[in-house]
Amino acid sequence: MKRTNRYGIKSLRKDFPTDRACLEFIFDALHTRECSCGGEFVLREGRRQYQCSKCRFHIAPTASTLFHKSDTPLTLWFGAILAFSNAKSGISAKELERQLEVTYKTAWRMLHLIRKALKQEGKLSGDVEMDTAYFGGRYKSGKYNEKQKEAIAAKSVVMGAVQRGGNARLIIVPDGKAQTHAEFLAETVNPDGVRLMTDKTNRLDRVAVGYNRHSVDHHKGEYVRGDVHANTIEAFWSHIKRSITGTHKVVSKKYLQEYLDGFVFLRNNRYSDKERFALLLATLLQTAKA
Repeated sequence: MKRTNRYGIKSLRKDFPTDRACLEFIFDALHTRECSCGGEFVLREGRRQYQCSKCRFHIAPTASTLFHKSDTPLTLWFGAILAFSNAKSGISAKELERQLEVTYKTAWRMLHLIRKALKQEGKLSGDVEMDTAYFGGRYKSGKYNEKQKEAIAAKSVVMGAVQRGGNARLIIVPDGKAQTHAEFLAETVNPDGVRLMTDKTNRLDRVAVGYNRHSVDHHKGEYVRGDVHANTIEAFWSHIKRSITGTHKVVSKKYLQEYLDGFVFLRNNRYSDKERFALLLATLLQTAKA
């Protein structure tokens, strides 16, 4: 990564050295300094509020944002956003607790609100790899897999698609049936001019009729045929599962989609630390504004 694309704690302290600098950034991102009456908004000392110099109208820039009613200093909030932005393999609440010297409850809430604000949007095109993965579940399938059906039912089914050289989409689905595959395709992949790369699953035989589908047969030991493969999405699955096991240890079904949204955001914006942090900060503020 080029030095100009890096963004770490040194740059953060330079750009946002105080709570006031953070508050001014939030205000300028969401509001204008000029009031409709002709006055100018000025920060009230000791408060997170701006007041018009003429009509005395008040604006609280942190209202309706993830910083709202939080006693945690804004510099720590920005530090948490940076830590999340730069953690390609995820960051646990315990690690953030140690870095910011806050309570575990505070660190968990920070990360929860950041992940909750991230949404996956847009359809993929070009060369798109699609696959299904299973996450979690503590059910034992037995010595001879006699309870394999129950073990799989305890897991979360996640369908994913990755555009080569582009973005990814991951969505938790209720099951791995053909109809669910069809709904996922319709929501995430643009059929016009796309080359759909999959394995030989028969669940796509009928629902992917309108797509230019190419597949490899893993059961026969075929993983690559020319440029036809699903190795990109397979590598992404592997990265997420290793990150969950190594960093987070355990992720409940209730919050798994939020974690997936976080991993997708980090992957889709992986080329520049500086741009990723700026985009994450803008996304968090725009989510509040909406």
